[in-house]
Amino acid sequence: MKILDIIELGLVIAGLVLILAGWAQSRFRFIAERRKGRYFYWGTSALGILFFAFGTGQLWPNGVMTTLIFSAIVVVTAYLTTPYLKIGDRIYASNPENRAPDPPVEER
Repeated sequence: MKILDIIELGLVIAGLVLILAGWAQSRFRFIAERRKGRYFYWGTSALGILFFAFGTGQLWPNGVMTTLIFSAIVVVTAYLTTPYLKIGDRIYASNPENRAPDPPVEER
């Protein structure tokens, strides 16, 4: 196994772990504050998708296709199960409870 193959395998595994961490946040909400949870979800998902795309070995067509597929999965998951799909001041969600505005953040 060449060093490049090992690096690509590591990127694929790291990408999957990060995508799963984002999914776990959407499912279990271990970060209770919505804003921080939203940043965690999108940050881990985006970084995971990027790592996975570079780990496929070829950016065209493999990296581009996996990026499109995983991005669609992440956006649909955010819409169906979380209040994390926020564009501007509007929250897009399938559940009316998730469409409610973010609660005010307490100052410390």
